[in-house]
Amino acid sequence: MNPSLLHAKARRVALEKREMESRKRQDNRRDILKELHDDTLLLSNIASDIRVDHMRRTRQYEMQKLERDTIRELLEDQQRAKQIQEELRKEEEMVREMELYHQEQVKEQKLRQSIRENSSELRELEKKLNHAYMNKERSLQMKEKELMIAKKKAEEQAMYAVWKEQAEIAELEEKEREKKNHEKAIEYHQALHHQLEENEEKKQKEYEIFLKEKEMVDKIVQKIAEENEREAASRLEKQEETKKFIEQFMRERAQWKEEERRLQEEENRKIAEFAQLQKAREEKVEIKKKTIAAGKDAIYNKLASQIEHQEKMKIELEDLRIDLAQEEQEAQARRKEHEMLQQRIQKRLETIDAYQAQVADKKRRIQEERLEEDKFREKLMQKFAEDDRIEQMKQAARRMKQLEHRRAVDELVKERKRIHEANEMEKKRLENVELELARYRAEVIEQERQRLLREHASKLAGFLPKGVLRDKKDLDLFDQEFVKKFGETKI
Repeated sequence: MNPSLLHAKARRVALEKREMESRKRQDNRRDILKELHDDTLLLSNIASDIRVDHMRRTRQYEMQKLERDTIRELLEDQQRAKQIQEELRKEEEMVREMELYHQEQVKEQKLRQSIRENSSELRELEKKLNHAYMNKERSLQMKEKELMIAKKKAEEQAMYAVWKEQAEIAELEEKEREKKNHEKAIEYHQALHHQLEENEEKKQKEYEIFLKEKEMVDKIVQKIAEENEREAASRLEKQEETKKFIEQFMRERAQWKEEERRLQEEENRKIAEFAQLQKAREEKVEIKKKTIAAGKDAIYNKLASQIEHQEKMKIELEDLRIDLAQEEQEAQARRKEHEMLQQRIQKRLETIDAYQAQVADKKRRIQEERLEEDKFREKLMQKFAEDDRIEQMKQAARRMKQLEHRRAVDELVKERKRIHEANEMEKKRLENVELELARYRAEVIEQERQRLLREHASKLAGFLPKGVLRDKKDLDLFDQEFVKKFGETKI
């Protein structure tokens, strides 16, 4: 037989054998899956039966528990009903006992009343007792009235003493404050005078140095005057411009001083008028205080001699006290107005001084910059002339070299100007930042002031001194009731 046929047959037999084994395994697998499915159904049925049985037992247990709870509640209700019946019985017994006790009391009171009404001795004794009570009450009232009068008189004397002491302290403090302000003003003027003297000395020294340098420069200029006529003419023209500027500045300064003197005289006149007005007010207040004190002494004497006019004197005393308090408030308001005016004047003087110093400093810096620029130009020209030996060159070459030097000097001067302008811009930027910070601080302060008005002013209606509310806009922070109570005249 052909070996290839045998080999193919063997392979076919092997394949058939593997297919049979595969079918057997599949049959076994199906049988196992079927058994597993049957077991799963059986277990599911068993679990369902168990759940049903468990639910039945749970319902039975709940029913039994409900029956037990119902029986227990019925027993508790019966017990409570018995307790309520017992309490009602006890309360009825207590009521009957109280009624019996009340009846006994009524009988006893009626009996006592009958005895009092029928006994002349008891009636006389009651009259005496009532009269004694009346005398005691009258005596207590008299003593209480005397004590009240004495106490009130002592309180008023103490209040007068305290007020007098406070007024003296306030007057001393005001004098001390005025003294300190005067001393500070003297010190300020002395320091300002000393500073002006130092500035004058410094200017004199700088002027002497300038003269020395000018002398040196003139010597050098004299050497090259013949070769640099146009340069000399230009410098002469610049000197003429400087002279005109100085003359213009002196005229403006004289005008400004005259205007400042006039404003100062006007301010001094206003201050003097205010001082006279303040003095007249204080004299008027002092006269009124003396009048009030005399009135109080008269009231004290009248209270000591005529107690029957106590109410009338009390009203008059109360009126005087109110007038005195109003005068004190007005005096305090006037003192605050005076202090605010002094502060405004001081701030205005400081602003004027600062402005004057700023203007003077700006003009001085401009003058110094011009002088420094001229010196810088001359020094550079001298240095270039010395380095290149301009005097040894030919006329054309020398002029070309001078033009180159002048262009170089102009470039350096322009660079210095650019640096100076950059510094000025930075200075202005910093000033703007400071102004913005000041504005923010003022806003915060205003917000903060409005918040305080909203919290406290409505609680103090009728007691706010003058100046707390600055204008009608502050009234918008409150309701209409407060606005009506406060009134526009209080602002």
